[in-house]
Amino acid sequence: MQLRRRLPSASTLFTFEAAARLGSFSRAALELNITQPAVSHAIARLERHIGQALFVRAGPKLELTSGGERLSRVTTRAFMAVEEALKEIQSHDGTRHVVMLSISSGMATHWLMPRYGAFRERFPNTDLQFQLIPGAVGGPLHNCDLGLRVAAGDASQQLEGRFASERIVAVATPGYLEGHGSLEEPLQPHTLISLSEHWFGWPDFAAATGTSLPQQANRIAFSDYSVVIQAALSGQGIALAWTSVASRLILDGLLMKASDAVMATDRNYHFVPSSQRPMRPVVQDVRHWLIEQMRQEERELDLML
Repeated sequence: MQLRRRLPSASTLFTFEAAARLGSFSRAALELNITQPAVSHAIARLERHIGQALFVRAGPKLELTSGGERLSRVTTRAFMAVEEALKEIQSHDGTRHVVMLSISSGMATHWLMPRYGAFRERFPNTDLQFQLIPGAVGGPLHNCDLGLRVAAGDASQQLEGRFASERIVAVATPGYLEGHGSLEEPLQPHTLISLSEHWFGWPDFAAATGTSLPQQANRIAFSDYSVVIQAALSGQGIALAWTSVASRLILDGLLMKASDAVMATDRNYHFVPSSQRPMRPVVQDVRHWLIEQMRQEERELDLML
């Protein structure tokens, strides 16, 4: 390898990194459990090999040259990364499972995280990792076990792993609605919160449900749906809520319907497995648990909506 030809030995880098970080050959020798002359000789060999001085020696004071400072930054970062990797490898429990999910950031934040305690009780030896999508879910499952994806019509009927129907409602906090009124009967100008560059926005909701939007309304948009919901939870305005994300927030009364209109499509969300990974039993169990959690809430939402 080219790197090996450039270095006399890997140990010289360890010696240099310690001396540069500690600012002393003597302290480096103590840390590395070698003699101070051994540190000096190793640094000298490295300097001869690269043809540049790395330290300016002024009596007991030791300073790095510009080249030494650059090499010090690189070696310190590299050794810290190696140390973290070794810690992670050593701490890894071979009995634990890891399931990677590809879901929206909104679902991860506002649907899954509130249930994470229940997940840990049900799957004490399983860890979740995420590929988070800021807007509409879609795309290939890169290195993921399960992905939340949408399908419509016949394609949805033929697809396994159905998670939730697509329903969209306008929501806000109880305090906001008390002060501003409903979407159709405002007491003062509303703020409409939306997801930028999304296939479905406020004009689409109004057209599909026959709802009249207020002529005077402030508008704010975010590129991440989790922030859209958080803005509504903070009382900043009315947001369009996909119940597959906001079901628990609606059922718990943290968000309330700002309009009687409900947009129901023929689309459904499914947890689909990756074609590149085998469907392990733990992945099947996690998918079943997620689906059952949502089924319970859909029954409650049917009565409420």
